[in-house]
Amino acid sequence: MNNSQKNPKLHFDQILLKLDEMNQRVTVPEKMDYFTLLEEMSAYYNLTAEELKTRGFRKAYRQAVEGL
Repeated sequence: MNNSQKNPKLHFDQILLKLDEMNQRVTVPEKMDYFTLLEEMSAYYNLTAEELKTRGFRKAYRQAVEGL
């Protein structure tokens, strides 16, 4: 079973939690680039970038990484 089937109701809070976890363990700031993380999260959840964006990725990224 792939990750999208495991997480059919993936939403902002789950994305934010994963980004927070990644932000705490990454020591190279370049690895926290928006597009790098979008690609990595897309592979992790087996969802397209557009699907992640509709589920709140951009908002979660801004909150977790940019502190907004």
